[in-house]
Amino acid sequence: MLSTQIFEQIDEKIVELETLCHYRYRNHLGMSGIGDDDEKKLWLGFRHCLNSNFQGRMLRLFNLGHRIEEQVVDDIKRTKVISVAAEDKDGNQFKASLLGGHFAGSCDGLLKGVLAEPNEEMIVLLEVKSANDKRFKQLQKEKDYGGWSETYRWQIHCYMGAFSLTHALVVVVNKNTSEIYSEIIEFDPEIWEKAQEKARRIICSDTPPPPSRSESDWRMKNESSLYQDVYFKRRLPQSVNCRNCRNSNPVVESHGATWYCSRRKKALTDEDQRAGCDDHLWIPGLVNADHLPDESTEDEIAYRSGIIKIFNVISSKRGEYRYSSCEMRELSKTGFDIELIETMEPIKNEFDGTYVEVKDEATIPF
Repeated sequence: MLSTQIFEQIDEKIVELETLCHYRYRNHLGMSGIGDDDEKKLWLGFRHCLNSNFQGRMLRLFNLGHRIEEQVVDDIKRTKVISVAAEDKDGNQFKASLLGGHFAGSCDGLLKGVLAEPNEEMIVLLEVKSANDKRFKQLQKEKDYGGWSETYRWQIHCYMGAFSLTHALVVVVNKNTSEIYSEIIEFDPEIWEKAQEKARRIICSDTPPPPSRSESDWRMKNESSLYQDVYFKRRLPQSVNCRNCRNSNPVVESHGATWYCSRRKKALTDEDQRAGCDDHLWIPGLVNADHLPDESTEDEIAYRSGIIKIFNVISSKRGEYRYSSCEMRELSKTGFDIELIETMEPIKNEFDGTYVEVKDEATIPF
């Protein structure tokens, strides 16, 4: 086996292992990302609509960042120049959550001895980042951590607000040279208030926000075609799960990041949410067709696509122009093509067929 093949297989295995431990779907809206200006991206992520397209190399890069954070904490512990606590009594990172646990984050550590007397016993947030040489030199030149990254700015203010802290020590490590940039930042309550308002808006909305980015945006061009198609509502998400079902909603007045199914009248475990069920009905705002609420019922949601009506139904109600959520997902790949639907409908009904995977026009869809 060639050496390159060895590490290609390692990268493939890394992706597989991260998928098995649900790396690709976070169960809460993260304080680390709330500063992102794209609310639709945040909403789709929270509703488990966007599959990550990170490959082995990027996952290794993220892991390197985590190891650098651990190294900084370890260096502080060993040298004892200041005091650091990076884990709670159970050996986990210090966590904070709001809005019923749906808005949450974990900090890198808490420090003492950072500020001068008489405040040297005051607890200060520790936040560690890493950057490549180009980004690091940009930060050195600007000498403004918040201006260097708006997302990072919001993140530290969320942590300070959630942990009731007034200062943060931010540390950025150059991955090329191990140089360190550090800065002490005071808490800005206005950012914290804005972050909470934004989080509530995203978590409590049952309709996706409008796109914040155009197709020509360089950030969008770096995303996969699947990501772009879901984002711009050209097709439905690949994953049919409770988070993107009309009947499921987060409960912000409770604890433990609870989701509740109004159809089955029960709280949903994480496993329930990921698995979905046969009664799944897409959130109408995700479907690229005209929603007809007056013709919809508890068991089916009516849409108009061109000159025909189609219905997203619970699986037991499948029939003429009535499709389960999995079938709707496959038909959405064709843009709910009228000619295809009308051609295949008699055959589907005659043989009790189902649309299982539409790859292109040449693929028989059931």
